[in-house]
Amino acid sequence: MKFLAMLTDSRRGNSGRVMNWQMMLACVTMLVLPGCGGSGSSLVKAKGRVLVDGTPASGAILLFHPESPSGGNVANAIADESGVYSPLTGADEGIAEGEYRVTVIWPDPKFKSGSEGVKFGVAESKDPPDLLKGKFVAKDKSKLTVVISKSNAELKPLEISTK
Repeated sequence: MKFLAMLTDSRRGNSGRVMNWQMMLACVTMLVLPGCGGSGSSLVKAKGRVLVDGTPASGAILLFHPESPSGGNVANAIADESGVYSPLTGADEGIAEGEYRVTVIWPDPKFKSGSEGVKFGVAESKDPPDLLKGKFVAKDKSKLTVVISKSNAELKPLEISTK
């Protein structure tokens, strides 16, 4: 119960705490979902690219939220140095066919963990600053979408403007 109270309280706090909560949820999802839904053989091995003002968003963290009324699993990805990402569903490579709302956090690579970094088990931890200033962290606020299909696993680039 303390865990649930902590999550509820963190949602009432500042946006940094909400981001902590969302990151914890993403990590838990990646650990729990591998046992759900079978072998993952129906997943599409999609690949895309994320750009911010025309520059590859190296290290950006993407979550893919299903838009289907029946729900589905949230997939995740981390962009490489070229901004290229490949979604994972749980521990399985790929993502189910369908339409997704995409949320993005782009942690500042200059942020050094340590005394000012993330401290698990401590109520006041700091997230690395989001270079997108939280504009794409909430599913209901992000306008980024992708459609996944087996016929086209190469996704059009997600182009984000900070201007």
